[in-house]
Amino acid sequence: MPAEREDFPVVRVAALARLRLSPAESALYQEQLGRILSFFGQVAAVDVGAPPAGPAITGASATERPDAVCPSLSSEAALANAPDAAGLPRLVRVPKVLGP
Repeated sequence: MPAEREDFPVVRVAALARLRLSPAESALYQEQLGRILSFFGQVAAVDVGAPPAGPAITGASATERPDAVCPSLSSEAALANAPDAAGLPRLVRVPKVLGP
C-alpha cells in the first residue's frame, strides 16, 4: 500500500516546486503524506458493490415537468447594473484581453 512507503521523494517534489524544506519540514510532510495516503487506502478498500440502475437511486420518477412559457427580462432590466452599457443597441463594453 502506498501509505506504508516512506520513500516518496518529498524533497525532490519540493525542489521541483522550488521550495526549500528543512529536514524537520521534510520529515513532517513525509509523515503527513503517509497519513493522507493511508486514508485513501481505507477509502479504496471499501466494497461498494454495484449501484442500482436507473431512477431507483434517487427515487425520482421518469416524468419531466412540462415546459412553460414565461416572460423574459427586457434589455434595460438585464443591463441595468452592467458597467459601461451605453448606446444602441445596448451592449456591454469589456476590456480587450487578446493580443495588441
